[in-house]
Amino acid sequence: MEIRQIQYFIAIAEREHFSRASEHLRIAQPALSRQMKLLEAELGVELFERLPRGIRLTPAGKFFLEHSRSILGQISNAVSLTQAMAAGRAGRLRLGVIEMGAWQGLVPDSIRRFRKEFPAVELELSVLSSPGQTEALKAGRLDAGLLYYPPRDAGLVAIPLIRHPVMIAVPVESPHAESTEVDLNDLSGEAFIGFRRAVSPQFYDEIQAECLAYGFEPRFITETSCEADMLALVSAGAGVCFVNACQRWREPHAVRIRPLRNFGVFLELHYVYPEQNNLPVARHFQSIITSASFPAR
Repeated sequence: MEIRQIQYFIAIAEREHFSRASEHLRIAQPALSRQMKLLEAELGVELFERLPRGIRLTPAGKFFLEHSRSILGQISNAVSLTQAMAAGRAGRLRLGVIEMGAWQGLVPDSIRRFRKEFPAVELELSVLSSPGQTEALKAGRLDAGLLYYPPRDAGLVAIPLIRHPVMIAVPVESPHAESTEVDLNDLSGEAFIGFRRAVSPQFYDEIQAECLAYGFEPRFITETSCEADMLALVSAGAGVCFVNACQRWREPHAVRIRPLRNFGVFLELHYVYPEQNNLPVARHFQSIITSASFPAR
């Protein structure tokens, strides 16, 4: 059975006449009649009652007409969806995001714009750490990711997007809490809450190198595994800590986050995707997020 035979059958059934269907389809009537005999032979049933003038569908023909229309509708829908997916207008995008980068600015604004411009795309968001996203990208569980410090991996393409400066978080009762900006050397007597180097070796080393360039040695009293824990200790008045500037958008009640004067450490957010699996839908998101112009904040 061929799709064209189903199309021929529907044209005849709707016009109840072979000649009128032949004119509509622009094929010779004998050829049309032959195709219907082949179709009936394959089905093993009669679809038409041949009348002196025109035809009438048999009960089997009426049943087959109903389902034939459904079949062609499904095929048409499949073609449209396939074309939309190939063009990146439909389908699914599995996108990894890092929590801090998603609070305000580039990332949420780009996601909102993508949802508006491509409403037929299912956007599946996963909030993961940078190492977690890297692992998921390599394993094929993500199509793209937004992360800091992407690995130097031949299988991954990393596009820099925006730089988030490092700031200092101090307790609300600190004399630096109301400062416009803080000089690192003014913190020489402070207790510092740090993070374990294994969490982000490159970030850790950059902070250490910048402090060394200043001739400043932070007095770390403890190390944690995440900035949320660090800020909790600052909130309790235990000390101060270096944090991503994005933390300002969820600043704890008892904490103030202030810029550091001439402190040259930044966290650079990247759009990362597997080199061999850059889906059309992912390219649309890439175009949106890379064309947006947001200053580092």
